Amino acid sequence: MTKYQRYQDYVIRDGRFVGEFEQMYQDFADPWHASTAEHFASDKAVGLNLLSRLKARGGARRIVELGCGLGHYSARIAALGLEVCGVDVSATAIATARERHGAGGAEFVVGKVDDYDVLRKYRPDVVVMAEITWYVLEQLPGFLQFLRSELPDTYVLHLLSTYPPGVQKYGAEFFIDLPGIKKYFGMRYLESGEVHLPGGNRTWFLGTYSSDRETVWNAQQEPSER
Repeated sequence: MTKYQRYQDYVIRDGRFVGEFEQMYQDFADPWHASTAEHFASDKAVGLNLLSRLKARGGARRIVELGCGLGHYSARIAALGLEVCGVDVSATAIATARERHGAGGAEFVVGKVDDYDVLRKYRPDVVVMAEITWYVLEQLPGFLQFLRSELPDTYVLHLLSTYPPGVQKYGAEFFIDLPGIKKYFGMRYLESGEVHLPGGNRTWFLGTYSSDRETVWNAQQEPSER
């Protein structure tokens, strides 16, 4: 018998953050439908395409996915020929990720967003944050300051669902939509967009704090027809 009927209640319930990730992964085999519906999510496909481009044209090689959960997206990134380290706060999730995807080339470690020693060790070319930002809002200011000061050349691939006005209860004081997310992160945005779905949007951006990285990216753009 599970503690709650819905996996979402282990994370955010009644407009407040709960954060019982370890218990959630012990009670539910596939929260967020990570191995089924998420495999076909349009924003996830966009993210893979951007990573492929960074590899081909920008020399990106090392990726850290924060909040990797059961490792499905990390495994898809590794299949692009990139070195991937998936990080998650849940030991149960990491054990499952290693069992399912460890042979595919991805590495998995237990850690939090603000365990900066992991990032210092791997010094990733890209940090991937796929649908985790609502759960790390309290750590986000320190995390962004760490990126600015210690990993300014690192790209951030950020994917996050947003919800219609009045629906979002937790975290609305931080941001509620893609423009608000981009303003909060304060990066140089190479590409961004959103997928409109019933009940909300799935947003994405690729950003950096480095003006040099932005210049290199923009120089690779194909000229448009006039």
